[in-house]
Amino acid sequence: MDLRKLASGCVMIGLPGTVIDSATAARLRLLDPAGVILFARNLIEFVQTRELLLSFGRLVERPPLMAIDQEGGRVSRLEPWIGPTPAAARLAEAGEETVRAFGLSTGRALRCIGFNVDFAPVVDLSQPGARNGIADRAFGTDPEKVARLAGAFLEGLQSTGVAGCLKHFPGLGDATVDSHEALPTVETDLHELERVDTLPYRRLVERAACVMVGHGHYPALDGTEPRPATCSSSVVSGLLRDRLRYGGMIVSDDFEMGAVASRDAEGAAAVEALAAGCDLVLYCSDLDRAEAAVEALTDACARRPELRARLEQAASKVERLALEWPAAPAGGADEWSNAVGAFEAFRRIV
Repeated sequence: MDLRKLASGCVMIGLPGTVIDSATAARLRLLDPAGVILFARNLIEFVQTRELLLSFGRLVERPPLMAIDQEGGRVSRLEPWIGPTPAAARLAEAGEETVRAFGLSTGRALRCIGFNVDFAPVVDLSQPGARNGIADRAFGTDPEKVARLAGAFLEGLQSTGVAGCLKHFPGLGDATVDSHEALPTVETDLHELERVDTLPYRRLVERAACVMVGHGHYPALDGTEPRPATCSSSVVSGLLRDRLRYGGMIVSDDFEMGAVASRDAEGAAAVEALAAGCDLVLYCSDLDRAEAAVEALTDACARRPELRARLEQAASKVERLALEWPAAPAGGADEWSNAVGAFEAFRRIV
């Protein structure tokens, strides 16, 4: 496989609208990304979304990753169709079996539409009112409890054939800034990071399809230079790969977020992320930036043999995930109606 094909196999993109027009289709054929992530801007109704995913799948030459952020609560892309759903903090109050059932219902709905990846559950340790971009998206602050509840969600979700993703490694609970806006510095010391914040990962990494690294800066791992974790070999390779012995696919958070966007001129941060140990990088809306990242990865790997070897390894991990969690044919109207109806059981705890 040529370098550009390998590089594009390590990039996931977002789409601008609710259909793929001819100009976008031509760009996607040329780019051939590993997958797509959809947001509220892309969703009108079930049939339209199902067709959007099918259209994307017909344009790429590789088994596609069809992804979404469907956590529940305020991060619920399907809310216009399934109604309000409980955030993780509310689910935690309802107990483990309710969390497992919610994961199952989430997976069935996503599978019916045609998704095969859900970037959930959140395993950051956070209070509901925290100003860190996480807040009630977390199951709580007790790492053992978070691991148990996130594991229940993961079990329900993945039993439907939808891959789950633990996020945001190594933990944004102690941040005081939302990484969507700017780079947060997390001052947690190394002992606490390893003993507390990463405990849910140690409990669950062998069960989760993938892990997402967040955009926090961790002085305990990286010193004073404000480097996002996604671009840090100390975090990705040193902590997640080596110390936690995680062998699966590692995905970055969105490289268009405020915490990292300024670092990513002409795809520079994508090259940093690959070198750090990430396998898949996300560009959630801007195809220009995704294309620049592919070119930057291609050029850098052509000049640096050790980086090319890292690219080959990363592309292999992404492809393996797509093969192990294939996008199945979407369901019909009756199956969708039943999937939507299942969420009525969770209305009482919203």
